[in-house]
Amino acid sequence: MAAEEALVPKRAGKPRKGRFAASLAVRTSKAKRHSPRVVLAFPGGSSRPFESGEISCMARRVAILGEFLAPGTGVEPWIYTAQAHRLPQLLPANAAEWIEDWAVVPPKSLLTRDAPPNNRLLESVDRYGLFDSDDAAEAIRTITAGLPEGGAPTLVLFHIWAPMFNDPSIADQLEAASGANAFWQFFGDPDLTHVVWHLDELRAEAPHITNVGFYRGWNLPQGTPEYLLFRGALKPFARWLRQPGGARGE
Repeated sequence: MAAEEALVPKRAGKPRKGRFAASLAVRTSKAKRHSPRVVLAFPGGSSRPFESGEISCMARRVAILGEFLAPGTGVEPWIYTAQAHRLPQLLPANAAEWIEDWAVVPPKSLLTRDAPPNNRLLESVDRYGLFDSDDAAEAIRTITAGLPEGGAPTLVLFHIWAPMFNDPSIADQLEAASGANAFWQFFGDPDLTHVVWHLDELRAEAPHITNVGFYRGWNLPQGTPEYLLFRGALKPFARWLRQPGGARGE
């Protein structure tokens, strides 16, 4: 990649891109018959994944998955810093606008007169404590507290981003959420010491934690068929749904 290209923020691409791939992945996973709720959580502790386009690409994919997993319902999004903050619903119809509002940092202009107006993300820097630090354990606790006790299962698509450290409180919160009717699907780029890199060890220590997965392929190189990305994100959730007690609303 040329040096000039590396400085250009990536955008999410066309909001409708990937619909066929997502539809096929949802259909083959058979997860849709459980009518799952879809929740998205992403970190606001650093501007870098917003500037690189990682958050906008993630939001586009999750919006498409939500369209086929929970038609007409949309995705319930959260941004987490020291606390987790609920954002406006992410729907297929408003995906492009939502991404421009919440998933990107507008590029800086060399001339003041050409500076773009702040989007809703930048307007919320002080209110949400953005670009300072983030607490994934607190986000897990907050989202778990708001989960419905019965009914359809919830798929929580939880984005994490390096640099992170091995915080034992994350494992504690995952254990506390092990009895909830929800599956925590992590993806992103954590530090190698992070607990999601070591789920086998966590399950060996606490075999009752079955509702957690980490998909390492979400950030595969550009050009990877999106069907593979969607399928990889859904497979652990679908496997959990088939387990006894997986979908506790049934």
